[in-house]
Amino acid sequence: MGYDGHKKIKGIKISVLVDLQGLPLSIIIVPANKNDSTLYIPTLKNFNIKRPVGRPVNRPSKVTADAMYDTAKIRKYNRRRGIKSNIPVNKRNRKKKKRGRPISATRS
Repeated sequence: MGYDGHKKIKGIKISVLVDLQGLPLSIIIVPANKNDSTLYIPTLKNFNIKRPVGRPVNRPSKVTADAMYDTAKIRKYNRRRGIKSNIPVNKRNRKKKKRGRPISATRS
């Protein structure tokens, strides 16, 4: 059961990892009430390309994603696995500078 505004609706959400030609490499299907950024890591963990000889490829070399995937957890995951990420900065996820006098200012 998913939610659309104030209405309960039944639905699903599909998270797909594709290559440059649009060929699907990994697909995750979940209920519609899940946030997209929480589906990023399970979608990449599901990625696996078998080779005729040797180990399978289990991580992409580069990822291009929407700004909604700009979270500290996703960026840390990409760095740890050696994945180059092309994710634009989402201004809503960044901490804003606090206005006013800085705390470190000396009092006289």
